[in-house]
This record gives sequence, C-alpha cells and structure tokens, in this order.
Amino acid sequence: MNFRVASLIFTIASVVTAGILVTAALVMGYDDAKSVWLAVAAGIGASIPITFVVTNQLIAFTAKLK
Repeated sequence: MNFRVASLIFTIASVVTAGILVTAALVMGYDDAKSVWLAVAAGIGASIPITFVVTNQLIAFTAKLK
C-alpha cells in the first residue's frame, strides 16, 4: 500500500466523515461536548476502513491503466 496516498486519503476522509457525524449529532439535538467529541471519534474510527478501501481501489485502478 502506498502510505503517502493513504495518509492523504485518511486526512480527507476523516475530516469529511467527522464533519458529517458532528452535523448529524447537532441536528438530532445532541449539543453537549461529550456527544460532539464522541461523533468526532466515531468519524475518525470510521475513516480508517474507508481509507483502506479507497486506497486499494485507487491503486488497482491505476495499475489497470498501465
């Protein structure tokens, strides 16, 4: 696995996923600090498998083009 690509994808995926989950938590009425931090942690945790899947698909796609 290309770790430079994976780290870039993880950075983008973690920010987007955490932002979506924080927004969802705030819309549902969970506006205390504990709930927001839990949503951020869940977003970072969910972005790890997303990173592996997207990186592997990107590497397979670029290998197919060669």
